[in-house]
Amino acid sequence: EQLQVGPAAHTGGQAVHPRLPALTPEPEHQPPAGPATYTGVGAGVPGQSLFCYALMLPHSYEQTLLAAQHERKVSLFGCDEYALYSDEAIEVAPGLWTNIVDVDLKCGRGGEFGTALNTPIFLAVWRKLVSEKRYLYHAWTVKTDPDSVFLPARLRLRLQPLRDEPRGVYLNNCKFGLHGPLEVLSRNAVTAWSQGVQRCTEHFDRLCSGPCKWGEDMFMDQCLMKVLMVKRVSDFRILQEDHCDPPYGWKSCQNTSIVAFHPFKELAGYETCISNALAS
Repeated sequence: EQLQVGPAAHTGGQAVHPRLPALTPEPEHQPPAGPATYTGVGAGVPGQSLFCYALMLPHSYEQTLLAAQHERKVSLFGCDEYALYSDEAIEVAPGLWTNIVDVDLKCGRGGEFGTALNTPIFLAVWRKLVSEKRYLYHAWTVKTDPDSVFLPARLRLRLQPLRDEPRGVYLNNCKFGLHGPLEVLSRNAVTAWSQGVQRCTEHFDRLCSGPCKWGEDMFMDQCLMKVLMVKRVSDFRILQEDHCDPPYGWKSCQNTSIVAFHPFKELAGYETCISNALAS
């Protein structure tokens, strides 16, 4: 059974989601005129196609990590289609450009858990992503952090038994609730999120007597689960990270059931982790 939402072409009773032609920079070393999305090295398996994105802080270690990932075709660059977002147009690698989001990427910390108060930033990114409509051509949309060692092939295996539902499906990756280094939403879940996020904002503003001091992952989790009634599927093998009570020795990245390890902010550590994971 294939997912049936979006501009699908129907053949023989089954939905076939064509890939739009990827946009490439023209002329050379100039940002593209339209949305910069790129065809990856995905498996092209019906029902498991991945549209992956990351938000990059310009002129930071994140840019270095993403350039190295692109060279090795790992992390989001192993998805069927991918995009990078930033508040500047930056050529991260030859021919690989960021999409500009009109938002200040600087944010403070606060709230009960001292988390980054980055909800407005990521809401702006999601608005941009949804407006480009590329997610409609894939079964799942994945947000990954630049310092996440993410293995798309493992995620596809984990998604095999799942099917989209009218209100959508998303994965909860931690026993403490959804954590931001890897967020996985079905096509219908992205649509529900985009259409209902304002309702969630108003709902939680009333509860918190103003903006809730949450990170974007907690806001998304609470919004999808409690307001929009999107189906929440918990899989704690999706993510292993320092803020979710990881087991001893997790940074060796040799656990073959884990989809993403986080964080690895230094290039040498990232390279060691991804090499160990791919060799396992």
